[in-house]
Amino acid sequence: MSEQPKQKRPLRSLATIQPGYPFRGKLPIDSNGDAYVVQFRHIVLGERLSDKDGKALDRVKLPGRKPPNYLCPRDLIFMTKGTRNHAAVIADVPSNTVCTPNFYHIRLKPEVARLLPEFLAWQLNHVDAQRYFASCSQGSAAPSITKSQLGDLPIVIPPIEQQKLMVKLSDAATSEQKLLSQLMENRRRMLDAVGHHILHPDHSIGN
Repeated sequence: MSEQPKQKRPLRSLATIQPGYPFRGKLPIDSNGDAYVVQFRHIVLGERLSDKDGKALDRVKLPGRKPPNYLCPRDLIFMTKGTRNHAAVIADVPSNTVCTPNFYHIRLKPEVARLLPEFLAWQLNHVDAQRYFASCSQGSAAPSITKSQLGDLPIVIPPIEQQKLMVKLSDAATSEQKLLSQLMENRRRMLDAVGHHILHPDHSIGN
């Protein structure tokens, strides 16, 4: 059986790309604010953003009158500034959640049914796309990706079964990395405890 052909289309033909909420200056953090906001520190590479109650997010008072473009499940956010041009899928956040203008808010068009958001995020984070983004910001003192540059990125659309497999493998790799990091941290703490015991013996117990 021959392999099904893969499509390749620019991202702009597959999704809408909009900048995050136009906050000006310092974020108006307010514990009684009318919205939640996603910042860089809330994103973990390879993981979906899932915070149904917004416990880890910041609350803000939205200053503008224009109705905000809230984040929805299956949307993506993409880091536009700096050298970390990564994407994450929105899994579950409060319905009144926005992202800062340091992100682009990506939403697959309704007619695009054969592209998984998780696979799109994986592809945006893949080394090929990262090389493209790095080339876009070369020579800039303050690297950033423009909406046009992001929209020009060619996106490969393989059969849905291949997409699901790649997402599954990526999720497994992320879980393994988290487990390995925890094991390394546990070993470091054990070494610190043993070292402390050797360097600072408890003389009250005796030699």
